[in-house]
Amino acid sequence: MPSPSVPSPLVPLPEDDAHYMRLALELGLSVADATGDNPAVGCVIVRDRVVVGRGATQPPGGAHAEVMAIRDAERGGHSIAACDLFVTLEPCAFHGRTPPCAALIIAKRPRRVVIGTIDPHPRVRGRGLAELRGADIEVVLGVLGDDVRQNLGAWLARFEPIPPSCGR
Repeated sequence: MPSPSVPSPLVPLPEDDAHYMRLALELGLSVADATGDNPAVGCVIVRDRVVVGRGATQPPGGAHAEVMAIRDAERGGHSIAACDLFVTLEPCAFHGRTPPCAALIIAKRPRRVVIGTIDPHPRVRGRGLAELRGADIEVVLGVLGDDVRQNLGAWLARFEPIPPSCGR
């Protein structure tokens, strides 16, 4: 039996969260000029410390980063229920040009959702976070939040300041 001080290989370490969020940030930056009025979001899906899905926001009307990453992971035969999902911006919680990402994530039941920052859009503002938590999905908020806010600065500025009641 391992000593209690030895972490299980399935338990994420804090430095892992920052590493995977950096990968998600890079994916978001890779589409920065291609998302129109949508934020340039990146998402990675991780199973046992291996990235099994990657996605970035598509042009307006196309899939969001979370959808792209889930599709990528599932194409590889991975069940999202055994994975952690890292996304730079809180998943949307309303039906606009695309269905809400929060609902899809809830349906797929990942082990954890790690979010860089709250989405300040008036139709989200903490609702995606609340829906995930309300579905008993573990949510970690604020990993590399300053970096995410810097990278999404122009888009975020359209909607900020975010009221403190939104879970920031």
